[in-house]
Amino acid sequence: MSINFNDIIETVRIKENSISIKAIVATGKEGEYFVAVSPAILVSGYGSTNEEAYQSFQENLELFCQDLMKLTNEQREIELAKLGFSKVKYHNKNYSKSYIDENGVLQGFEPGTLKTSMLEATV
Repeated sequence: MSINFNDIIETVRIKENSISIKAIVATGKEGEYFVAVSPAILVSGYGSTNEEAYQSFQENLELFCQDLMKLTNEQREIELAKLGFSKVKYHNKNYSKSYIDENGVLQGFEPGTLKTSMLEATV
């Protein structure tokens, strides 16, 4: 299964002491484990079930947000730029085994196990 992500806009908004993230989360099976990954923010989680993987992902997302909030505004901009974010638009990047290819198609999961959802979270 392949999904085209070219028209999807992922965002990270920081306002005062909160972070709002709108990012794609893909889940699927890689070998013995289920994985939940958001390539845009380099956050992932894994577990024996899809639910465990997503719960692990949520915990890691909270850590990501906490670490991001500890940085100065300038440091945050630098870190988000490393992930491909800018104030204008997001640029796709390839990450580890699960990645978005040059055509905007997610690759790397076992066929038939990929499920996607849109994450909108404010921390």
